[in-house]
Amino acid sequence: MMTPRFDPADDFTRVTDGLAPVSVMRPGTTFAAPVARALCRAIRTRELQPSGGRYTAGDVVWYLPAAELPAVAAPGDVLIDEAGRRWTVLDVQQTALKSCWRCVGRDLAVAHGLDQEITLEKADYCKSPGGAEEVVWRVERRGVRARIQPVAAQAAHEHDRQANVARSTVYCEEDIALDHSWRIRGSDGAVYRIVACRKAQRIDALMEVDVIRDTP
Repeated sequence: MMTPRFDPADDFTRVTDGLAPVSVMRPGTTFAAPVARALCRAIRTRELQPSGGRYTAGDVVWYLPAAELPAVAAPGDVLIDEAGRRWTVLDVQQTALKSCWRCVGRDLAVAHGLDQEITLEKADYCKSPGGAEEVVWRVERRGVRARIQPVAAQAAHEHDRQANVARSTVYCEEDIALDHSWRIRGSDGAVYRIVACRKAQRIDALMEVDVIRDTP
């Protein structure tokens, strides 16, 4: 009589309660994987103090069953839950029985105080009935979590008149390909022209967009 071979790969999903679906994405690639049975646990507050700033209040631990992932989880991956909340993976370890990946994830919107939602609009160029070129702004993305941080107001010449130009930096939850054909609309309806974009240089940092607020 043969003894069944011990395989711990499915133990995690058989004995763990509170499992929920999550999607794993790898920015800059086509990699995307749905995980039907993942576990999310908060990092306890007492762990935050001695970490030297390594952990923040927006950090959690995700346990992803290895059997449901087509590739090894990696730092920089993004986990998105059913509510659309996003965690950037900072650290990955395989559990002792190799049945799942333990991923420390950070909600960058919480960690960086992204307390606003912006709308991204892109210019469409068309001809008016009179033949003149017109710009029509088309909404591309709504509800992008961000923070609009005023930088300075400075005097500038626009349309042959002196004007105060309000400059700001917009910190975005996601790295998004933007250029001068896009604009940003704040939750209060204010419109911002894009001057420059800087994509995040670290996985725990944010994309920055330099903007000028349009005056009515």
